[in-house]
Amino acid sequence: MGKSEVLKTFQEVIEGPRNVYLDEWVRAGGKVMGYYCSYIPEEIFTAAGFLPYRIRGAGSEDSSDGDAYMSARVCTFVRHTISLALRGEFDFLDGVVLLQNCDHIRRAGDLFVKKVKLPFYSMLSVPRAPKERLFDWYLSELKRLKAEIEAHFGLTITDQKLEEAITLHNATRERIQRLYEMRKKDAPPITGEEALTVTIAAHLMPRDQFNASMDNLLADLENARVGDSYRARVIIIGGELDNPEYIAGIEQQGALSVAEVVCFGQRSFGELIPSGADDPLERIARHKFFQVPCARMVECFDDQVSVLKTTVREFSADGIIFQRMKFCDPWAGDGHNLYWRMKEEGIPFLGLEREYLVPSSGQVKTRVQAFLEQMGK
Repeated sequence: MGKSEVLKTFQEVIEGPRNVYLDEWVRAGGKVMGYYCSYIPEEIFTAAGFLPYRIRGAGSEDSSDGDAYMSARVCTFVRHTISLALRGEFDFLDGVVLLQNCDHIRRAGDLFVKKVKLPFYSMLSVPRAPKERLFDWYLSELKRLKAEIEAHFGLTITDQKLEEAITLHNATRERIQRLYEMRKKDAPPITGEEALTVTIAAHLMPRDQFNASMDNLLADLENARVGDSYRARVIIIGGELDNPEYIAGIEQQGALSVAEVVCFGQRSFGELIPSGADDPLERIARHKFFQVPCARMVECFDDQVSVLKTTVREFSADGIIFQRMKFCDPWAGDGHNLYWRMKEEGIPFLGLEREYLVPSSGQVKTRVQAFLEQMGK
């Protein structure tokens, strides 16, 4: 399979709640565990024999069912996902794990318990600062989750199974890293729209099948090139972003996305989990807790800035486009702070607000065009 065939397969995977790989897994008697956030380790689900499934709102035509129970000031990402859940679109899930990363997700948790009523439910509490003094709190939450899964489903998640899960998910990380390395070229072999399609698909299908498809894609990309007709190279950052069409609208203006530091993008993978003789669950926890921090975390803004500066340099980016979901309070604060810090650093910065499942509007395209002109591109 070449680039076009693999990308077509991944596009079909991300179009709606279900996909052929998921359906095959379920028909074979496999269990599926849904989750929302990258601070929730997929390795625990894999070690339990489940297919980890990251919940999205793709396939939702409106959020009316969610609107009936939620404030209009809850972000449309949550309202669309809950609408799908209330309509039975996630009935293939054997359970769901949520995290107290924002009030909107917490309200989603209430509805999963009261209205959706899946067989298994758990809510994790995660500290607000990625500091060593708080790590034991996070680790204890993962131990509790592991024990709850074992008790509810009558199984044992051994250290060996956790090690095997680490190996499998590290194989995915290695392939994503290779993909991103290729994007550092003057003429990257893949667009931002295509790259986001790839990383989204990784969250929705068995990892061994995803990894095999990635091998085909990477082999085809070795000598491929998109071309160098773009006007500028940009990094797209911010919170939840899982609709590649939004990036497509930006790239159509000549702003090629060379990295996406967003949920469902680079932030979901990170470096490899190291091997070692110590507790595998602790190594998994450290990898997640000390990942590139998102806006829900405090006392680490300088770390976020440092990562962004490094990413801009390594990918030869001309500027940063920050996007956030309307009514997302954590990212609203971060967007303000990042604007002023990037101005101090001399890095061009554009802030955009959007709604879920809405492609780039004429206004967004006009602002991107103006941004490129301001950079002299």
